[in-house]
Amino acid sequence: MLTRFLQSTWQIAKTDLSLFKQFPRLGLATLAIALVPAAYALIYLSSVWDPNAKTSDLPVGIVNLDDGYDYRGHITNVGAELTTELIQSGTFGFRTMEDADAARQAVKLGNLAFAVIIPKEFSASAVPGTYAGAGKVTVVLSEGNNYAAAGFARRFAADLGHQVNEALNEKRWEQVLVSVDGSGKSLEMLQAGMAQLRTGASAYNDGLVRYNAAAAQLARGFKQVGASIRTMESKLPAEAELQTLRSGTQRLAQRQREMGGGLELLHGGARKLTEGATQLQEETAGIPFVGEKIAASAGELAAGGQQLTDGLTTALDANARLARGATKVEEGTGKLVDGAGALGEGLRTLAEKLPEDVRLDAFAKGGDELVRGVAKLRTGIDLVESALPASVNKPDGSARGLADSVEPALEVLAPVANNGSAFAPNMIAMALWLGAVMALYLFNVRVLAVEHAGASALAKTLGKFAVPALLVLVQTGLTFLTLVYGLGIAVPDYLSFSLSMITAGQAFLAIVFLLLRGLGEAGKLFVILLLTLQLAAGGGVMPIELTADFFQAVHGWLPFTWVIKSLRASLFGAFDNGWLSAWLEVMLIGALALLLASLVRRWQTVADYKPGIEV
Repeated sequence: MLTRFLQSTWQIAKTDLSLFKQFPRLGLATLAIALVPAAYALIYLSSVWDPNAKTSDLPVGIVNLDDGYDYRGHITNVGAELTTELIQSGTFGFRTMEDADAARQAVKLGNLAFAVIIPKEFSASAVPGTYAGAGKVTVVLSEGNNYAAAGFARRFAADLGHQVNEALNEKRWEQVLVSVDGSGKSLEMLQAGMAQLRTGASAYNDGLVRYNAAAAQLARGFKQVGASIRTMESKLPAEAELQTLRSGTQRLAQRQREMGGGLELLHGGARKLTEGATQLQEETAGIPFVGEKIAASAGELAAGGQQLTDGLTTALDANARLARGATKVEEGTGKLVDGAGALGEGLRTLAEKLPEDVRLDAFAKGGDELVRGVAKLRTGIDLVESALPASVNKPDGSARGLADSVEPALEVLAPVANNGSAFAPNMIAMALWLGAVMALYLFNVRVLAVEHAGASALAKTLGKFAVPALLVLVQTGLTFLTLVYGLGIAVPDYLSFSLSMITAGQAFLAIVFLLLRGLGEAGKLFVILLLTLQLAAGGGVMPIELTADFFQAVHGWLPFTWVIKSLRASLFGAFDNGWLSAWLEVMLIGALALLLASLVRRWQTVADYKPGIEV
């Protein structure tokens, strides 16, 4: 039974192989079709192999209109610095332009992929950082000209904003670090000044305490002085009494002088008396009888006169001294009176100038208030000292590090060498699908030679499938060689990658074989529609989560989904190297499609069996 099945299958396949002898051009067509998947993969993948390496050829205009800005004494022109950095980076083919309208026109005409326009007030708006987004850099792009180039422009705009903000933040942090250094020194000076102020306040407080005590004593002293002055003033003689004293001393001096004159007269009279008595004594001594008595009496009178003269002389001397004393008393009394008057006037003036007791009491209380004020001052100084930090903590690191302190670290679990390699699984699937379609177009999948009409349905299916499968195997091999040696795709595991490609090609062939067997010519349309659906919902270009709900619903039922998953796992180690499960899914899909192909529609038999195309 098995032998007959295998013989029938081989005979049917042999019939298809015999067509190459009957129709030599069929071999050329087969060769061309065998090259199609490899050529498709080569052309497409080479065109998208590594576009990021070619971005320096993409023409981009830069228009710098920035006038610069004087920020705290530092002239800065962010636009000029940005232009220089962009040109030096070589990310795109940057070229400077002078006119913004000319740059816009160049983008419109397609001469520039996009343009960067830096406005005149850019530095003045961006450097102070008054509000978010103050500095505007315009990126002019045209999505209609080239959507991919517009995508580059959008990503560049985001990166440009980050780059400019990072540069500005670095400058701001430089200013902060400089200010912190200055603040640290200022804090040290402030702390030293506060210490000196505290010491001075303590000394001032001590002085005020002493001053307060002295002020109280001074106030009491002034009160006592005032009381004493008022007492002295009340004890001073009145002006009339002083004038009486003055006039009395003047009369005393006058009377003393008058007495001196009288004494002078008495003294002169006494001399004359003495002289007369002496002369009488001399003249009467010769008188008999009474002469001696008269002479004796005259002698006694002369002696008394002499004594009187001597007494008067002494009196004159004493009177002269009294006169001089009286004169001095008169002069002293005058001075005394004048002095007493001046003293009284001075005491009155001094009494008037002395502060009142109320003011003296206020003066004493003022000292107490000053002491209390100094106590509050010291309390304030202590509060300020306690509030002052011990030091200004300068941020660690550099301005660059503080401006850009976070850098994401990418941990790539399934690395891909380049853009072309990333597209390879999707393009391989598409190329193998096209190859399977073209391989089946060479043969009539619904027609058998009449001599095979008696074979079983499965034998007929496998026999008709064999030669296209062999062609697809050749296509797969050529595509593999093109990818590995033509494009240089890195293959970590040749076995899994080869099995994934071979199984995908055969499974696609079985699916197309089923559609053509079941639907005939209409099946060709469904083959194209299914290819389109799989490109949209297979997850080869973008994550399926980003597509419409319908595509997400059919994603798990499409052959492309499992083929791409198997290829990604074998090429990149994706899905935790889970290529085997995806590969088994593809195997199951292909086997099921081939089994169903043996059950749909009857086979047509013809005596003159020919290829599916005219050759």
